[in-house]
Amino acid sequence: MTAITNEYLGDILLREVNKDIEVHRASKNNFLAHQNFPCATDAELLDFIQTIPYFDVSVKDFLLGNLPEVTIIISQAWELEFLKRTRQWAESFEWLHGNDYFLSDAHINGLKKGGASLTLPY
Repeated sequence: MTAITNEYLGDILLREVNKDIEVHRASKNNFLAHQNFPCATDAELLDFIQTIPYFDVSVKDFLLGNLPEVTIIISQAWELEFLKRTRQWAESFEWLHGNDYFLSDAHINGLKKGGASLTLPY
C-alpha cells in the first residue's frame, strides 16, 4: 500500500496524454497549440479527465482536487488498473479523433456500459 496525491496521478495522465497529443489536436484542427505548447495544456488535460469513461466521479473529483482528501492509499493493483484505463482512453479513437459526437455525454455513457468504472480504493 502506498500513499499518493492527485499530482502523482496527474503526472501519469500527462505522460500518457502527451504520447499522442498531436493526433488529438489535429482532430480538433488545433495546430497553433502544438507550436506554443509541446505538451498537453491544462485545458486538454482537464478535457481528458472529464471525458474518460473508465473513471467514476470520485476518481475524477480526486484528480481535479474537488475532494477534501489530499492523499489516498492505493495498492499496486489499483495503480496498475489506473494506468491501464488511462492508456485505454489515451489510445482510443474517441479521444484521439473525437469530434463533438464521440466526446458527447451520450457516446461516453455508452462506453461506460462496457464495464465498471474505476473507483477510489476506499
